[in-house]
Amino acid sequence: MEQKSIVIVGTFDTKGQEYLFVRNLISRNKYKVITIDVGTGARGELVFPPDYPREEVVKAADSSMEEILSLGEGGQEVRIMEIMARGATKICQRLHQSGRLNGIISLGGTMGTNLGTTVMRSLPFGVPKVMLSTVASADTRPFVSTSDIVMIPSIADIAGLNQITETMLTRAAGAVMGMVGTGELKVSGRPLIGITNIGGTIKCATHVKKRLEEKGYEVVIFHANGIGGRAMEELIEQGVIKVVFDLSPNEVVDHLYGGWGDAGSTRLEAAGRKGIPKLIGLANTDHLVYPSRDKIPERFRNHHVHPHGPSIFSLRTKKREMEEVAEVIAEKLNRASGPTAVILPLKGLSFLDLVDEGFVDQEANFALFETLKRNLKPEIEVREVNAHVNDDLFAEEAVKMLYKLILEDKRRKGKSK
Repeated sequence: MEQKSIVIVGTFDTKGQEYLFVRNLISRNKYKVITIDVGTGARGELVFPPDYPREEVVKAADSSMEEILSLGEGGQEVRIMEIMARGATKICQRLHQSGRLNGIISLGGTMGTNLGTTVMRSLPFGVPKVMLSTVASADTRPFVSTSDIVMIPSIADIAGLNQITETMLTRAAGAVMGMVGTGELKVSGRPLIGITNIGGTIKCATHVKKRLEEKGYEVVIFHANGIGGRAMEELIEQGVIKVVFDLSPNEVVDHLYGGWGDAGSTRLEAAGRKGIPKLIGLANTDHLVYPSRDKIPERFRNHHVHPHGPSIFSLRTKKREMEEVAEVIAEKLNRASGPTAVILPLKGLSFLDLVDEGFVDQEANFALFETLKRNLKPEIEVREVNAHVNDDLFAEEAVKMLYKLILEDKRRKGKSK
């Protein structure tokens, strides 16, 4: 069996003893270790020679040590970290493509965590990624984002070897070795369909999932909370997701109005660029979420708000917002190059209009539907279903439309051969 390789990325001039401890531990367990130094050499001599010294990292980033030293004299540490991260990213991508990167580990404080996780995020889903960090107990979203990075709290500062740091270094090394040791991911070979959802429409999502699985498809549901939608978009770009049922494009609403589930300006666009079959539901576009009442913008202070927990305040969107949302969604869908359709639940968009009378606003819903239909290209089919989004009838109609889009895609590809 070919020896598996684990890459260590870090500032070896500042944490040489700690990285040497990890390197030796991994090597003793029969893994090949590849070390990449992203330090500048300004704060200490190297404890061991890296496989990729800082000069090679800088060169890979199309920079030079002269530039690094100049930036260091000017106190531009952030710029230096950007260069080193870019170089290390290119090296790691080449290692992965050649089959010489089976896992990756890094250690650090805020700057080291930012650098290490930047490199890790460039690697595909499924590659074991472990970050031992002093900030792992804080908000990790800027570091993890949509990636499958495992962040482990270092407990103490990573500054020397002692019974606390050695314990955590050992646990982090054990984590990456354990993941690498489980082997490569098993791929079913079945077409993978992505569905977006948030909790209140899980009944519809699971109904559709069951029907699709009965037909031999594999289905993954993404939590449309800002991160989930972005994760699905990235997997579409990577070619992992082959068909999309965007049941809950509510992240578009949150992006437009600064809500909690903002997934960025490109949400709802990847499937169109890739030309894959795409069905859009409008579930949960009847509200946007804020983490507290004081975060609600002044312009929305007269809107109905449903407290869904101590940090989830759902604000009912009105006619004006619904029209704006529909125009943005239509503009995105009109650029799609593959089979695209929309399904409208005429009796309700979320569970909130079933449990809170303040969310019943037919005028706003009608404005959403009519504006969307008026702005979509004629070739994009719009199916109106006289049902609530959580009714079985709506889910069954969605399944039928997905099959239709999939067949259309197959015919289209057959003609192009």
